[in-house]
Amino acid sequence: MLVSTNLDQITAQALTAVYNHPQHDLNLGYRQAIWAAYGSANNSGHKKRANLAILTAKSVLTIWNNVWHDDSTPHQILNTAEQVLNGTLNNQIARNYRDEVWTIFENKASEQEFQSLEYQKPINAGLAAIAALNTALYDEEFDPDNIDYNLTDADMDAYETDSSFWAAAAYANGPIWEPMSDANKRLEFWNWWLTTAKAGA
Repeated sequence: MLVSTNLDQITAQALTAVYNHPQHDLNLGYRQAIWAAYGSANNSGHKKRANLAILTAKSVLTIWNNVWHDDSTPHQILNTAEQVLNGTLNNQIARNYRDEVWTIFENKASEQEFQSLEYQKPINAGLAAIAALNTALYDEEFDPDNIDYNLTDADMDAYETDSSFWAAAAYANGPIWEPMSDANKRLEFWNWWLTTAKAGA
């Protein structure tokens, strides 16, 4: 399939793909095409991608707050991401913090007491915040000259997944391979991401 460089055209194609997908998922390849359409890092592209990632993570903070309302870790992570973008925080300090919180969340996700959906949803919301910080630090992982619309999140290592993957998983009760995952909620999320969130970046 020919990959457009026009953001509106890519968005229209992505919306059609989400509605037609059996589980209403948005392939990673479409997200990469949108990131590529924002332009190069030298042309404010990185900042737009990071802003989109931060906005995406913020959209699911209530899922975290509903379970761990006394723990502001994801809020602090996103504040760190914004400081990185604004140039008010040393990147190495932010990298060290990112590695620290990733380890905490990774361990929490694997603990038996947090295996239920009640806890996996907020953990995914927290991981969305970490992924947004990662984007602020390093940009998104993609090759603008080699976009494949058929690329899915299942093809990626968890360490490399983006904020929107984790946020969708939080909102829709897990990624598409989880039995309790809700296709209709996933459709809601991706429709919001492709319209409201993208416009706000």
